[in-house]
Amino acid sequence: MSLIRSMVSGAAVASLGLAEVAAAQGPECLSEREVTSLVTYALPVVMDSTMKTCRPTLSPQGYFATQGPGLVQRYAARKGAAWPEAKAALFKLGGSDVKMKDLVATLSDEALQPFAEGMVAAMVTKGIKPGQCKSIERAARLLSPLPPENTAEIVTFILVLADKPKVRGAVGASKKSDLPICPAA
Repeated sequence: MSLIRSMVSGAAVASLGLAEVAAAQGPECLSEREVTSLVTYALPVVMDSTMKTCRPTLSPQGYFATQGPGLVQRYAARKGAAWPEAKAALFKLGGSDVKMKDLVATLSDEALQPFAEGMVAAMVTKGIKPGQCKSIERAARLLSPLPPENTAEIVTFILVLADKPKVRGAVGASKKSDLPICPAA
């Protein structure tokens, strides 16, 4: 799931053009609801990009080839509803450069959405290794009977679990989060 975490967090920062600011000043944390909105918005792009990337290594009669486009359409139906909260989460991740945030805030959704989606697609293409394609296709097939909102919640749940600090040895060092998720209240 680090691929999904990397795609969501990377796309969030990159889509706002604030990578340098975010590196200099830690981004705010996101609630699980905000992460779910980001995941809901990004999943159709992630799945479509994955199918395109994996097409050469998978069977033309396999799940992605035969059922994938319908699955992407089903997930895409929820993107519009998820966008307002996903966009707010993107701004939260963008750092504290008020001028940059103001500039990006002047962009219409019609201008910002394709840019964010393009960044996610590029990250998926870059992040998937051919040897992962069969496993990814299997996971998509196993999750496909679930409603899209359940799949987004499961991905969020996994991201939250993966975000928990890990104790290393007796020292007890914790990892730095790629996607800053707020601690549960």
